[in-house]
Amino acid sequence: MRNRHDGGTSGWWDDLPPAIKARFAEPPLVSAESRSRPSALEWVRELSRVALLFLAVAVANVLFLLVALSFLGHGRPTPP
Repeated sequence: MRNRHDGGTSGWWDDLPPAIKARFAEPPLVSAESRSRPSALEWVRELSRVALLFLAVAVANVLFLLVALSFLGHGRPTPP
């Protein structure tokens, strides 16, 4: 089946069957007025969650390094 424009790039969307157009139709955009701005409490809550995540990763790194250091230290004899 040949396209209406014989390979031209203009109007290619119009050449598609309606079922395919419906599948790829964009959802309605949410307007800026309908979106609510996050409150200060929500900002603080999200930032504290990120800070706690960074803290947890830092503590896990320190614990891992301490365990690795303890394994390395067991191979040496203690000085008299």
